Amino acid sequence: MARTSKEIATRWRIEPDHQVLETPIGTIRKGPLQSRTSLKRKDFYFFDFPDWVNIIARTPDNEILLISQFRYGTKRMELEIPGGMVDPGEDPVAAGCRELLEETGFMGKDAKIIGKVCPNPAIQGNYCYTILVENAVWTAEPHPDDMEEIDWLRVPEQDIDRYIKDGKIEHGLVLNAFSHLYRYKNE
Repeated sequence: MARTSKEIATRWRIEPDHQVLETPIGTIRKGPLQSRTSLKRKDFYFFDFPDWVNIIARTPDNEILLISQFRYGTKRMELEIPGGMVDPGEDPVAAGCRELLEETGFMGKDAKIIGKVCPNPAIQGNYCYTILVENAVWTAEPHPDDMEEIDWLRVPEQDIDRYIKDGKIEHGLVLNAFSHLYRYKNE
């Protein structure tokens, strides 16, 4: 018999959690979870991150703006799209436009959300929004955050598939953003 998500959720007893570690990018929390059916109990960890944005910026010449930056997790340079954290109370579209300008110096028009995902619901509760910005043009010098050393490049939109197939773009949330773009273009 199929159960609704509300029925499944009521099978779990969520007890108060507590902070284990606070970092500049988020907090790690720990708390017990108990199954009401099996009575098993276990501590779970939760990465309390703010919402994020990824920006697909398309130039008037149908190029996509990509960035390259060092990522500590993979210990290498990664080819991505601009992105970052949404500040408390900030609209995701405004955050996307802010991050695009900070990281690349580009601004555009008709910014809109074309997708939203929960990056890892097993350990996170935040969302990552994909923002599409049209007619992006360079307007100012970039002002990246401390420890961000970002290079940007323009790639013809028709080459993005090849970049993905060739493994030049491997960041999961960036791949997800491009799947939102392809779905958006085909609606």
